[in-house]
Amino acid sequence: MKLGILGGGQLGRMLALAGYPLGLSFRFLDPSPEACAGQVGELVVGDFLDEEALRRFAEGLELVTYEFENVPVEAARFLEARLPVLPPPKALEVAQDRLAEKTFMHSLGIPTPPFRRVDGLRELRKGLEALGFPALLKTRRGGYDGKGQALLTSWEEAERAFHALGGGGLILEGYVPFQRELSIL
Repeated sequence: MKLGILGGGQLGRMLALAGYPLGLSFRFLDPSPEACAGQVGELVVGDFLDEEALRRFAEGLELVTYEFENVPVEAARFLEARLPVLPPPKALEVAQDRLAEKTFMHSLGIPTPPFRRVDGLRELRKGLEALGFPALLKTRRGGYDGKGQALLTSWEEAERAFHALGGGGLILEGYVPFQRELSIL
């Protein structure tokens, strides 16, 4: 079975290495000719939104997935019209927006830290009054591994962080002290 992976970084490379003992083979699509997954599988170099690159990538594949949540949803939708894409593009779309993701989890009864939408300083102030300090202010899109977020311990930090993170389109989360983080797929 030949699988396609949108993205050719370290996570795609690790996915392929785990799949080879199961008899799977892989093709990657990545904008960089230096993508490290090219060391362990066929690499198609092209932009995620280039339809010709997507067609070349999809040829002969049985299934497509992606290695990270910031792959353009449009690419996953384009491919979904031709072959199975898992997780489906709708899941990718939800995962790309922290507010949509947390709202979705709540709709399923899955607990999350308390959160508030922040589009302005007034909403930030109201959110901090409700959640208290410390709290985390995060971009809704594009953040990962600590990028696009700030720990807030005072009103002064909150205002600076609000502007540093783009001044809107943010989410405020209550702080949850933890000893260990686990990732579940």
